[in-house]
Amino acid sequence: MRIKSSILLFVLISCFSGILFAQKATVKIYPEIKKQLIQSIGGNYCQANYSAHAADAIGNETLREFHPSHVRVALPVRLRNMKYEDYRGTNYTKQPLVIEVLDELKRMKNEFGVKNFTISVWDLPDEFIVDPSQKAQRVVKPEAYDELIQLLTDFFLKAKNEYGVEVDQFSFNESDGGYQIIFSPEATIAFVKKAGMKWAESGLKTKFLLADTAQTKGTVEFASRIMADATIWKYIGPLSFHCWWSENIPDSEFERIAGFGKAWNKEVWCAELGFDAMAWKIKDMNKSWDYALRFAKISHRMMKYAEVEVSLYWTWQDNYAIMSADTKTKYPSYYITRHQTEYMNTGTQVVHSTSSDPEILVIGGISADGKRVLQLINMKKEAVSVDVSGFESQQIDVTSTTEANNWEILKGITKTKNGKTEFQVKAQSVNTFVFNN
Repeated sequence: MRIKSSILLFVLISCFSGILFAQKATVKIYPEIKKQLIQSIGGNYCQANYSAHAADAIGNETLREFHPSHVRVALPVRLRNMKYEDYRGTNYTKQPLVIEVLDELKRMKNEFGVKNFTISVWDLPDEFIVDPSQKAQRVVKPEAYDELIQLLTDFFLKAKNEYGVEVDQFSFNESDGGYQIIFSPEATIAFVKKAGMKWAESGLKTKFLLADTAQTKGTVEFASRIMADATIWKYIGPLSFHCWWSENIPDSEFERIAGFGKAWNKEVWCAELGFDAMAWKIKDMNKSWDYALRFAKISHRMMKYAEVEVSLYWTWQDNYAIMSADTKTKYPSYYITRHQTEYMNTGTQVVHSTSSDPEILVIGGISADGKRVLQLINMKKEAVSVDVSGFESQQIDVTSTTEANNWEILKGITKTKNGKTEFQVKAQSVNTFVFNN
């Protein structure tokens, strides 16, 4: 009987110890190993593509709060309830919605300090399309390239000369997937040759985003085929991808993008940061904690493994919105966004970091003012004790986001000893630790 009791006690202790060990993790930061330098945490302002107006209350609020240096703005070319013949040629830039876009670009620059503008086009009038009956996979007629390029040129020149805004980058949205317009790499090359030359001759600095693909996987292959023609290299700007449909792919797919960027000396951009392109089909999904936590994870993987320098969140307007339309209610994803805009923004030097537990996500950086920043995301459903080494500070502050508390700030929670410290992170939480100078 005593033997059986001893065995039972040993099993219970072993099980309990296993639970304890499962709640421990080790994180190491290597400040000497530098990754990418963050240029901007920005957003998409694409309501002109989905509504009758370019601006909305959420867009106004995010511009006021976040002051993004980089934005991506939709340019509607297929105007609603209008025949193309009624706004063809020089009439295009006189249309009310197009003027709203121009006004918004000017306001973004002058009132909110936006420095870099990307313009993207989603769809085109049927007159440009090989088979107008198609709703997706719409192929642009090669013989229509010149007219389309002139339309874009007119818009860019008007933005520059009359509104004081130069368009830095251009793309056809997700042209690899063709959810509306599709461009093969060969068609892309042909279009870039014509448009790039036209824009350069017109005194425009506008470059093409390289790829601007719909998802992470396949970006390297698509971009490689475009870059096969050296004559267009001078017209090509940053490597761009969207991280939809990327939750279940390995980290190595993101790392391939980082490697391609380095090989071609290209900044890496995530021009649409999100995880589920079909989230709009699920009522109020963007208001949920599950959405926020998944959003935090994809944001982390994009920054850590793809080594993105510019990330443009989808969206900072009323589309997968991070707050209510009247801006009074902030959703959990708003607070996830603030972890990045406040602590990992322009000038942050990302450094190498490792975690012993794949469900404890870690990324570290040194901000422009010299503070060391550590972000820990606990994907587990229980609290975890994390041993951290690599950063030194006598005062460490933390901002934490959980389902129960969206934004908890604690000052001077601990300090390091010989470059080491221990943090307790709550279950399913996003945490930013600031190691003050």
